[in-house]
Amino acid sequence: MADKSNCLSYVKRTVEIPFSGDTVCCARCPLLETYARKQCRKTGEYIIDDRIVGGWCPLIDPETGEVEGAYYQTI
Repeated sequence: MADKSNCLSYVKRTVEIPFSGDTVCCARCPLLETYARKQCRKTGEYIIDDRIVGGWCPLIDPETGEVEGAYYQTI
């Protein structure tokens, strides 16, 4: 018998994140948290260089349909 406190399903929603200009990078992303260290609020990845896109970035280019992060392409 299933325990009623367990989650049995998830619902997925998407959000549009606009970037000014043609450059998409962590420095311009509203998900970048900049307290003691730069960290992505979505993935939890610590961002070393915010001038590029983080390796685990889940942003999808609407024109090509490809994921921006480099590590997603190699897995």
